[in-house]
Amino acid sequence: MASNNDARPDLLYSQVENNLRQQIISGELGVGEKIPTELELCERYSVSRITVRRAVQNLVDEGLIYRLRGKGSFVSVPKRVIRKGSPNNFGYHAFSDIGGKNHRRVLERSSLEATPALANALDIKVGDTVLMAKRLVFEDSIPIALDSVYVSERSFPSFLDDLSEDMSLYGLLSENYGIQLGVEELVIDVSTAREDEAKLLSCIIGSPIYVLSKITKDSKGNPLHYSKSLLRGDRASFRFVISPEGKIVTEA
Repeated sequence: MASNNDARPDLLYSQVENNLRQQIISGELGVGEKIPTELELCERYSVSRITVRRAVQNLVDEGLIYRLRGKGSFVSVPKRVIRKGSPNNFGYHAFSDIGGKNHRRVLERSSLEATPALANALDIKVGDTVLMAKRLVFEDSIPIALDSVYVSERSFPSFLDDLSEDMSLYGLLSENYGIQLGVEELVIDVSTAREDEAKLLSCIIGSPIYVLSKITKDSKGNPLHYSKSLLRGDRASFRFVISPEGKIVTEA
């Protein structure tokens, strides 16, 4: 029987790749667990670093593994694809409609004076009172997002009492307050988790995160809320459908 050193290179990397994939699928390598180093994998499978790198890169491309510079490679949480919502699923529900059992835990409820940025987003005056609720969002038992929501006290004086831990913000606006929802302005940026954020999100400092800044308006174009949400980059990807006119269209 031929040794590993005599096998074809394409078969060698496939063997390493498939073995690691099976360990991840079976749970032998758990979510967030660091996989063996390149040198360790080379010794374990008696293959070259080029072979190991190709195998690991394929798993990175597949979304089963992610890399952090200077720290190593880790098993990813299975991603959820977030799509543009339908009229009955308003906005990009990065934290409520992506599968699994969701739970939210309130970390903070407070009031503050509107900064110029908040005043502009909510169409109020600088110094007006703004109510803020910060919640940690879980899918199953895994923390996936930090969601901070800001509203004008003048528009929603009982907001902090009305927003319970597991209540959908959009459900509160449409069902409890009877507001007809309009457009949502969404900006997606990319950053890395700071120490305090990584601790709450149970990820490694420096892990990639999406930063979602949103302004939701009613059907007349009046701002309802501004939110800033931090979503683990290993937890989701975004999917857009673009029309020939260049518009993002609603999916069925």
